[in-house]
Amino acid sequence: MSPSHLTAEERQLLLDALNGPLTTREPEAASLCMKLCALKLLQRAGGIAAANGWRGSPNAYFLTRDGWAMVKSERRAGPVRRAV
Repeated sequence: MSPSHLTAEERQLLLDALNGPLTTREPEAASLCMKLCALKLLQRAGGIAAANGWRGSPNAYFLTRDGWAMVKSERRAGPVRRAV
């Protein structure tokens, strides 16, 4: 899936996930997170995250490798500045 298929809110959630896990209790944001999980761009914290030392909420969402690659490619696609 290319970044152009995502809405602005979904892109913003992926960018927010760069700073740390998403721990939202808002229903709209949670439904967008679940949609991004279905697209394999986010992953819900669970047993694996707890085994790796995560002591936070089990309702947190993390970037997957595919999500990281998409955010990284989208950040590179920005306008290029030229030196004058």
